[in-house]
Amino acid sequence: MMEPGGRARAPLPADEIERRLQWRAAPVLVFLAMLVGLAVLAAVSLFSRPLLPSGLPDDPDVLAARSLLEHRVAAAPADLRFENTLLGEPAHAPNTARQRALVDRAAGLLARARARHPRDARMIAACAHVALARRRFAEAERDYRAALDLAPHYGEARLGLGVLLAERAEREPHPLRARGLRLRATAQFAAVDPADSAYLAALYDRVVMLERVGRRQEAQQRAQAYLARDAASAWAQRLRQRAAPGAS
Repeated sequence: MMEPGGRARAPLPADEIERRLQWRAAPVLVFLAMLVGLAVLAAVSLFSRPLLPSGLPDDPDVLAARSLLEHRVAAAPADLRFENTLLGEPAHAPNTARQRALVDRAAGLLARARARHPRDARMIAACAHVALARRRFAEAERDYRAALDLAPHYGEARLGLGVLLAERAEREPHPLRARGLRLRATAQFAAVDPADSAYLAALYDRVVMLERVGRRQEAQQRAQAYLARDAASAWAQRLRQRAAPGAS
């Protein structure tokens, strides 16, 4: 090899060649190590179970709100199933003035607790449940979506959002928009993980929504899947009545 000026360049010593080769190999090895690390992370995220939030924050105001509302206040129509950790499984009866007063008191308690737990999806969903019980649909939808932004696999928030969309559909006078809301509600119910405690309620409500949009064969398939997991409850009996000849 020639240097500028026509002079021959002296050959590099062996140790210098080895040093340069090692210097060039180091970035390659780092890059390969990063690729392996990313592959491991991808495999873990692909095969591991998603985090499924449950319960309520350990906060005195949340517990006080629960004691006011549990099994006393309904947040969903009688034909939909909506148990949750704040309200429990209420008897489906019209909310009285006393019940509305309880909900208002609970809303104040939860607002105070939320200031202490602003990033807890369970806290935000609890506020959404109360907003739904108060028929404040825009507020409830905002909170359900905020909870799902923090915890996309949170079944209770998916269930609540689906119930809300189903209620909006019943109040929507335009048939195509109402159908769109019912389909969106169905998608929320379908997104609940089978391992989530909200799954059975979501599956039941999915059957109801599928019937309402005319997808009866799929509704029957989902009803059978429900009855395979719950054959004895009052909700199972309702499903059988829905499937009986002449049932609407």
